[in-house]
Amino acid sequence: MDGGKFFGAFRASSGITDAVVLNHVPVGCNWGAAIFKTTSNQFDMRHACTVMHEREIVFGGEDALREALIRADELYDTPLLLVIAGDAPSIIGDDVEAVVNSVTLDAEVMWMEAAGFKGSMMDGYEEALLRLAGLMKESETIQGSVNLIGFSPDDFKVDADVKEIKQLLLDAGVEVNTVISKCSLEEFRRAPAAELNVVLGQGTLLAEQMKKELGLPYLKMDYPYGLDGTAHFVNAISEELGTGHEPEFDIEPFKRVYLYLHELYGTPVSVIGDFHAEAMANFLDGELGFNVEVSARNEDDYFAFEEEVRNSNTTILFGSSFEQNIAETLNIPLIRFCYPVFDNVCVYDDAPYAGFRGAVCLTEAIINTVMSYGGMNK
Repeated sequence: MDGGKFFGAFRASSGITDAVVLNHVPVGCNWGAAIFKTTSNQFDMRHACTVMHEREIVFGGEDALREALIRADELYDTPLLLVIAGDAPSIIGDDVEAVVNSVTLDAEVMWMEAAGFKGSMMDGYEEALLRLAGLMKESETIQGSVNLIGFSPDDFKVDADVKEIKQLLLDAGVEVNTVISKCSLEEFRRAPAAELNVVLGQGTLLAEQMKKELGLPYLKMDYPYGLDGTAHFVNAISEELGTGHEPEFDIEPFKRVYLYLHELYGTPVSVIGDFHAEAMANFLDGELGFNVEVSARNEDDYFAFEEEVRNSNTTILFGSSFEQNIAETLNIPLIRFCYPVFDNVCVYDDAPYAGFRGAVCLTEAIINTVMSYGGMNK
C-alpha cells in the first residue's frame, strides 16, 4: 500500500505553498500524485508535468524537461520550481542536473531524483526534505518556538489539525515557527530560527541533520490524538522548552454522549495507516475503551493484515479510502483518518481530529458513522 519514493518526494515538495512542482514523469504519474489533494483544496494545484510519452522514453526526455522549465517559469509567478524526476527518466538516464543548469530562469530551481522503485514513500519524503534543507538560512533563534515536522498538504484533516495544534501550543506559551511540509518558502527558509524541532512520524533525517549542523535539538512525538495523547504532546514540548504549562481539557462534550460511548465500550476494531496508526490505536484502546484486535502500518504485509481482520471479530475499521473494499466485504463501517482519502472532502478547518477539540470531533464522527451505518440491514 506504499506509494513509492516519487509520491513521498511529491508530498514533501508540494508542501512549500508558494513553490511549483514540475514532475518529470508520464502524465499518469503526475495525475496519481495530485488526485489525493483534490479532496482538500482544489484551488491550490501548483504542479506541472513534462508529460513524457513514447517518444521521450525512446529518445530521452531532456528536451521535454527543458521546454517545460521555460514554460513553467513563464506561466507561474513563483520563487521556486521543484523538479522531481520519477521512474521513467531514471530508467532511461536523463541528465536532469545538466538540463536544469542549462536554462536561466526567474525562479530558483531545485531538482531531486525520486524514482518510485528506488525506495518507499517515507524514503522519498525524508530525502526530499534533506534536499530542501539547502534552502534554509541561518536565523537568530526565537526563544520558545518550535518547528513541526512531518505534515503533508494532502494529509486528511491537515488544515484543521495544524490550526488546532498551533493554538494548543500558543496556549502553552510556545510559538510555532514553521510547519514542515505545510509552509511558504520564506517560512521554510527561517526554520533554523526555532528553539526545538518536533517530529511527528516522518522528517527525522531532517531533524537529525539540523541538530548536527545547527545544534538544534528535536523531539519525536506521537500524533496528538485524544485527551491523554494531546496532554502528553503539550507537556513534553512545554517541559523541553521550560514554559511550565499544564494543559487543561473539558470532558463535558463526552458526558453528553455517555450512553453511546458506554454501548461502544469493548467494541472490537482494527486500525491500519501510516505513522498516524499507532497513535490512533492508543486513543481507541486507552480512552474510548475499544478492543483493538488488529493494528498495522502501511508498510506491513497488507494481505496478512486483511486476513487477520477477516479472522477477527472486528466491527469497525479505521484506515484510509483503500480499506473500503475490506469494509464492504465484511459489512462493517470504515472510519477514514489518514492518507490517502479520496472519497471524503475536508472543507472546514475548524473540525480537527488532532488535539483536545479533535478528540471530540473524532468521537462524534465515530458515533455518527456507527449510528448511521446501514450495512447491517442489507
